Amino acid sequence: MSLFKELRRRNVFKVGIAYAVTTWILLQLTDVVSNIMELPEWAPKLILLMLIVGVVPALILAWAFELTPEGIKLERDVVRKDSITSKTGRKLDFIIIVSLGLSLGYFIWESRFEQKTAEIESAKTEIPTPDPVVEAPPSRIEYPMEDVDKNSIAVLPFANRSSDAEDMYFTDGIHDDLLTQLSRIDAFAVISRTSVMEYRDTTKNLRQIARELNVANVMEGSVQRAGDRVRINVQLIDAYTDEHLWADIYDRELTTSNLFDIQSEIAQAIASALKATLTESELASVADVPTENVAAYDLYLQARGLVNNQTRNGYQRAIEMLKESLVLDPGFKLAWIDLATAHMTNYWFYGGDPANRELALECIESARAIDADFAELFVAEGFYWYWGYLDYERALYNLGKALEIMPGNDDALMWRAYVSRRAGLWDQARQSMRQALKLNPRVHINWHEYAMTLMYMHRYDEARHAAMKARELNADSYWGKTSLAKIGLQESGDVQTALQLSIGAQHSDDFEFVELFIRVRMFARQFDEALEEARNLSDELEVQLNTITLREDWAAQILYFMGRQDEARQAADAALFRLRGLHAKLGDNHRFDLAKARVNAIRGASKEEVRELLQNSMSSRPADDLTAFQFELEYARIFSIAGMTTEAIEILESILVPPSNTTVYTIDLDPAFDGVRDDPEFLAMMERHR
Repeated sequence: MSLFKELRRRNVFKVGIAYAVTTWILLQLTDVVSNIMELPEWAPKLILLMLIVGVVPALILAWAFELTPEGIKLERDVVRKDSITSKTGRKLDFIIIVSLGLSLGYFIWESRFEQKTAEIESAKTEIPTPDPVVEAPPSRIEYPMEDVDKNSIAVLPFANRSSDAEDMYFTDGIHDDLLTQLSRIDAFAVISRTSVMEYRDTTKNLRQIARELNVANVMEGSVQRAGDRVRINVQLIDAYTDEHLWADIYDRELTTSNLFDIQSEIAQAIASALKATLTESELASVADVPTENVAAYDLYLQARGLVNNQTRNGYQRAIEMLKESLVLDPGFKLAWIDLATAHMTNYWFYGGDPANRELALECIESARAIDADFAELFVAEGFYWYWGYLDYERALYNLGKALEIMPGNDDALMWRAYVSRRAGLWDQARQSMRQALKLNPRVHINWHEYAMTLMYMHRYDEARHAAMKARELNADSYWGKTSLAKIGLQESGDVQTALQLSIGAQHSDDFEFVELFIRVRMFARQFDEALEEARNLSDELEVQLNTITLREDWAAQILYFMGRQDEARQAADAALFRLRGLHAKLGDNHRFDLAKARVNAIRGASKEEVRELLQNSMSSRPADDLTAFQFELEYARIFSIAGMTTEAIEILESILVPPSNTTVYTIDLDPAFDGVRDDPEFLAMMERHR
């Protein structure tokens, strides 16, 4: 008998066909399961390799063994007349037919599913908008974005291939610099560093990452530093086809000129791969070498790594490193800019010492003397005028200049939004935030700020979507919880949800969270719990940049609302005593007039005295549209406590319309207005706005 006939008699061909069809089905199931379970990218490849290797043993077994009624036997031990290979062949035919049917069914389903998915994706046109509003379950929400830009890029964190693990700061610095260079190019939409850093050592595949970041292309790379050599390996991949658009290895002597030359070459190679054109000014910008001193550059990278951690100690250490870097190279303009920013951060967040503001200005002037026209200089000047003097016009001018040079700078976009809010340019603030979120979509605090902006504008459906995105990105953070709590209170007076979302917030070291905890419990008339936390308020949280609310002040308010008037007055007296001591230390400030007006209203001071203190606060407070309506609400509360109904109503009328943080629902809840609720004018006002 010929070999071919013998192979057919022993069903070797049919086993091979059945094995091939079954392998195809198993691979499709593996693809589905790996997406659901987020298996690493190599898992399906390993399974495929195992199945390929298994085909040879399967064919050998089909040749050497036969299935008989008595079980599996070696083929040579089976008498030819007793062989049932024909019956086994019919069973294999059935298995093959069923498997092919399943394969065809899956193929048809997958084709229709992908078509439907494509239709859904094409319908997603922008960041959450109110038309139409689609409610989604809180566990997992898809947020529509703009159609994917074909030139959008996510540069994933580079792998550190150096023998020294501590060289990670160097690798991250190269990665950060490349992002900065690419963001200078108008043709690219480059995802921000803060949004890509979460994908370091990720098990997600490129398609998942691209979907989450809403990009078309993903770049991967590695950096290896060895002695006086550096090797940078990069590749650009089409995230939806897995096609390698471009790849290269740069092996150079470790000099800053070489490092920035590599970044310039990478930018041009990406432009070529994506069929984009760079302007002459863009080419000159990415080719700029800010320092020739490798040691100065190394210290700069270390300092920037500390600043990225955003801690007070980190900023102090960064300042020392930047100073040392500038000793090595006084012409290092980027180090001057980072030093200026660190000083302004200390001024804004840590004490408001004017000396820090002056140090920042000296650094900015030093950078300007080196180069009067680069993006980072204008960003630093924007910070300086905003944080240093609340000069919104100059801040917006400088941030606008920065964005002309570096249109893809999400930080400049977000800061322009912050300044725009304070300048009363609310639509501009909203649009700038939307642009920034496209470039930096994975930072939950930015989504919180976007939610708050929309809430102040009374655009509650959009605000809730943004707040839920903040919670999706970081479910444990109180930023997203605070957003949802405040939106619910302002939109409908939902105090129960706010109570639940603020559980544990009293243990935070952030004033906004602790304040929310106390206010929500006052709104819910859970005064005992609010009083306990008020009395435990830390010294660090009592004095803020725009407000002073002492422990005794909080206690006086809560005791007053509870009807315990004598205790409330005692607490107010204690608050007034402490305020006098702080006043002597910190000098005149609108914050003191506001705090004194509140405790004096509780003490039963004359209406004239309360009015004078509030008028002083109104006339001396900074020009700031974001805090204006917050101050106005507090003025109305104090007027109400003092029994000055007409004045309270006049102020409330102005802040019951957007932008504001006040609605009839929050007024309904606030015990500060309990004394005027039955006043006919107050009732008429509430009815007009309800």
